[in-house]
Amino acid sequence: MSANLATSMAQLGKRVLLVDACLHHSSQHHIWSLTNAAGLSDVLVGQAEFNTTVIEVMVNLNVLSAGAIPPNPLALLDSKRMAALIEQFVATYDCVIIDAPPVTLGADALTLGQMADGVLLVTRPGVVSFNSANAAKESLMRSQQNVLGIVVNGIAVENEVDSYLYYSHEYSEQRVSRPKIGIRK
Repeated sequence: MSANLATSMAQLGKRVLLVDACLHHSSQHHIWSLTNAAGLSDVLVGQAEFNTTVIEVMVNLNVLSAGAIPPNPLALLDSKRMAALIEQFVATYDCVIIDAPPVTLGADALTLGQMADGVLLVTRPGVVSFNSANAAKESLMRSQQNVLGIVVNGIAVENEVDSYLYYSHEYSEQRVSRPKIGIRK
């Protein structure tokens, strides 16, 4: 979801930075076919510089991968260094998208959300239950996050009962079997 959003923003001409802050289980380097040799965690502990770690993956879109898995990701994300980095990101780019871990897995996402202008909650039917998604939303609201919205990702539209495709298939079957009335030859 975050990669698609970042791509869309970049295609609109915005200078975008996509930050993989999922320090437990990173994914952006896989999506973009990048190495994860150095990234956010390495910048936070001073083993790498932001300017040399960020990679341009397309026009207007740079990615900062997660880097090495640290022993205590939350301590790095909830640091003054992280807050300073976000300020640097905002000063450099038109749009900064932070790919955070799931809200229900720990405090990482809530901590990052406090540093962000807004949070998009992403859920997937069949993977995240309605109750879990609602609990995540309530957790964000209680911690006074600016929840911009909820994105339901990975829907198989043809399987949804209220979808156009679901009914169009039934409708087309009905039309094919219906005899032609009132047509003379």
